[in-house]
Amino acid sequence: MQKELIERKNKLVERLGVFIENEDNMAPLEARIFSTLILTGKGGITFENLVKDLNASKSTICTHLNTLQASGRVSYFTKPGDRKRYFNVTPNRLLQVMNEMLAKWNMQYDIHSDIIEYKKEANSQNTIDAEEFELHFHENYLLFLEEVSNAVNKLKKNIAEL
Repeated sequence: MQKELIERKNKLVERLGVFIENEDNMAPLEARIFSTLILTGKGGITFENLVKDLNASKSTICTHLNTLQASGRVSYFTKPGDRKRYFNVTPNRLLQVMNEMLAKWNMQYDIHSDIIEYKKEANSQNTIDAEEFELHFHENYLLFLEEVSNAVNKLKKNIAEL
Protein backbone atom coordinates (compact mmCIF):
# COMPACT_ATOMS: atom_id res chain seq x y z
CA MET A 1 0.00 0.00 0.00
CA GLN A 2 2.73 2.48 0.97
CA LYS A 3 4.68 1.72 -2.22
CA GLU A 4 1.57 2.39 -4.35
CA LEU A 5 1.01 5.71 -2.61
CA ILE A 6 4.63 6.75 -3.23
CA GLU A 7 4.34 5.81 -6.91
CA ARG A 8 1.08 7.76 -7.15
CA LYS A 9 2.73 10.78 -5.52
CA ASN A 10 5.70 10.57 -7.93
CA LYS A 11 3.38 10.52 -10.94
CA LEU A 12 1.43 13.45 -9.54
CA VAL A 13 4.67 15.40 -8.87
CA GLU A 14 5.59 14.89 -12.51
CA ARG A 15 2.15 15.84 -13.83
CA LEU A 16 1.83 18.89 -11.60
CA GLY A 17 5.46 19.79 -12.32
CA VAL A 18 4.87 19.89 -16.08
CA PHE A 19 1.80 22.07 -15.55
CA ILE A 20 3.63 24.50 -13.23
CA GLU A 21 6.66 24.54 -15.51
CA ASN A 22 4.51 25.74 -18.40
CA GLU A 23 2.12 27.92 -16.41
CA ASP A 24 4.72 29.78 -14.33
CA ASN A 25 7.64 29.55 -16.77
CA MET A 26 9.78 27.63 -14.28
CA ALA A 27 12.77 25.42 -14.93
CA PRO A 28 11.74 21.74 -15.00
CA LEU A 29 13.43 20.75 -11.74
CA GLU A 30 12.29 23.94 -10.01
CA ALA A 31 8.70 23.04 -10.90
CA ARG A 32 9.23 19.47 -9.61
CA ILE A 33 10.58 20.82 -6.31
CA PHE A 34 7.57 23.09 -5.95
CA SER A 35 5.22 20.22 -6.85
CA THR A 36 6.88 18.01 -4.25
CA LEU A 37 6.40 20.70 -1.63
CA ILE A 38 2.73 21.11 -2.56
CA LEU A 39 2.26 17.37 -2.03
CA THR A 40 4.32 17.17 1.16
CA GLY A 41 2.04 18.91 3.61
CA LYS A 42 2.61 20.95 6.74
CA GLY A 43 5.48 18.81 8.01
CA GLY A 44 7.74 20.04 5.24
CA ILE A 45 10.59 18.15 3.64
CA THR A 46 14.32 18.37 4.25
CA PHE A 47 16.90 19.35 1.68
CA GLU A 48 18.37 15.85 1.85
CA ASN A 49 15.02 14.24 1.12
CA LEU A 50 14.47 16.56 -1.85
CA VAL A 51 17.85 15.52 -3.24
CA LYS A 52 16.97 11.84 -2.74
CA ASP A 53 13.36 12.02 -3.94
CA LEU A 54 14.10 14.05 -7.06
CA ASN A 55 17.40 12.31 -7.83
CA ALA A 56 19.17 15.59 -8.49
CA SER A 57 22.45 17.14 -7.41
CA LYS A 58 22.71 19.13 -4.20
CA SER A 59 23.84 22.26 -6.02
CA THR A 60 20.91 22.16 -8.45
CA ILE A 61 18.36 21.62 -5.68
CA CYS A 62 19.98 24.43 -3.67
CA THR A 63 19.88 26.83 -6.62
CA HIS A 64 16.21 26.18 -7.32
CA LEU A 65 15.24 26.32 -3.64
CA ASN A 66 16.90 29.72 -3.42
CA THR A 67 14.96 30.90 -6.49
CA LEU A 68 11.68 29.61 -5.04
CA GLN A 69 12.38 31.31 -1.71
CA ALA A 70 13.31 34.59 -3.41
CA SER A 71 10.00 34.52 -5.34
CA GLY A 72 8.07 34.03 -2.10
CA ARG A 73 6.72 30.62 -3.08
CA VAL A 74 8.73 28.58 -0.60
CA SER A 75 9.83 29.07 2.99
CA TYR A 76 11.42 26.90 5.63
CA PHE A 77 11.18 26.28 9.33
CA THR A 78 13.21 24.42 11.90
CA LYS A 79 12.14 22.04 14.63
CA PRO A 80 13.37 22.36 18.23
CA GLY A 81 16.44 20.21 18.77
CA ASP A 82 16.80 19.53 15.04
CA ARG A 83 19.34 21.44 12.96
CA LYS A 84 17.69 20.61 9.65
CA ARG A 85 15.58 23.02 7.66
CA TYR A 86 12.15 21.83 6.58
CA PHE A 87 10.87 23.38 3.36
CA ASN A 88 7.23 23.92 2.49
CA VAL A 89 5.01 26.11 0.36
CA THR A 90 4.83 29.57 1.88
CA PRO A 91 1.81 29.80 4.16
CA ASN A 92 -1.04 31.71 2.52
CA ARG A 93 0.53 31.20 -0.92
CA LEU A 94 -2.90 30.33 -2.28
CA LEU A 95 -4.22 33.68 -1.05
CA GLN A 96 -1.30 35.46 -2.74
CA VAL A 97 -2.09 33.72 -6.03
CA MET A 98 -5.77 34.64 -5.74
CA ASN A 99 -4.88 38.28 -5.05
CA GLU A 100 -2.63 38.31 -8.13
CA MET A 101 -5.45 36.85 -10.25
CA LEU A 102 -7.93 39.42 -8.92
CA ALA A 103 -5.54 42.28 -9.66
CA LYS A 104 -5.07 41.02 -13.23
CA TRP A 105 -8.83 40.63 -13.72
CA ASN A 106 -9.47 44.14 -12.31
CA MET A 107 -7.01 45.55 -14.82
CA GLN A 108 -8.73 43.67 -17.65
CA TYR A 109 -12.11 44.89 -16.40
CA ASP A 110 -10.94 48.50 -16.49
CA ILE A 111 -9.50 48.12 -19.99
CA HIS A 112 -12.63 46.48 -21.40
CA SER A 113 -14.83 49.10 -19.73
CA ASP A 114 -12.82 51.81 -21.48
CA ILE A 115 -13.06 49.92 -24.78
CA ILE A 116 -16.85 49.73 -24.43
CA GLU A 117 -17.09 53.46 -23.74
CA TYR A 118 -14.88 54.24 -26.73
CA LYS A 119 -16.87 51.95 -29.05
CA LYS A 120 -20.20 53.37 -27.83
CA GLU A 121 -19.00 56.88 -28.54
CA ALA A 122 -17.62 55.85 -31.93
CA ASN A 123 -20.91 54.12 -32.76
CA SER A 124 -22.90 57.24 -31.85
CA GLN A 125 -20.77 59.37 -34.20
CA ASN A 126 -20.80 56.99 -37.16
CA THR A 127 -22.72 57.74 -40.30
CA ILE A 128 -24.94 55.19 -42.00
CA ASP A 129 -22.08 54.20 -44.33
CA ALA A 130 -19.66 53.40 -41.48
CA GLU A 131 -19.47 49.99 -39.86
CA GLU A 132 -20.66 49.87 -36.27
CA PHE A 133 -18.65 48.33 -33.42
CA GLU A 134 -20.00 45.18 -31.81
CA LEU A 135 -20.21 45.40 -28.00
CA HIS A 136 -21.52 41.97 -26.99
CA PHE A 137 -18.12 40.36 -26.50
CA HIS A 138 -16.88 43.09 -24.18
CA GLU A 139 -20.14 43.21 -22.23
CA ASN A 140 -20.13 39.43 -21.78
CA TYR A 141 -16.46 39.48 -20.82
CA LEU A 142 -17.15 42.10 -18.14
CA LEU A 143 -19.94 39.92 -16.78
CA PHE A 144 -17.59 36.92 -16.73
CA LEU A 145 -14.90 38.92 -14.89
CA GLU A 146 -17.45 40.05 -12.30
CA GLU A 147 -18.68 36.50 -11.73
CA VAL A 148 -15.25 34.91 -11.49
CA SER A 149 -13.98 37.69 -9.21
CA ASN A 150 -16.97 37.23 -6.92
CA ALA A 151 -16.35 33.48 -6.81
CA VAL A 152 -12.67 33.95 -5.92
CA ASN A 153 -13.53 36.52 -3.26
CA LYS A 154 -16.03 34.07 -1.78
CA LEU A 155 -13.36 31.35 -1.76
CA LYS A 156 -10.89 33.73 -0.07
CA LYS A 157 -13.48 34.47 2.60
CA ASN A 158 -14.08 30.76 3.18
CA ILE A 159 -10.34 30.10 3.47
CA ALA A 160 -9.93 33.00 5.91
CA GLU A 161 -12.71 31.57 8.10
CA LEU A 162 -10.86 28.25 8.35
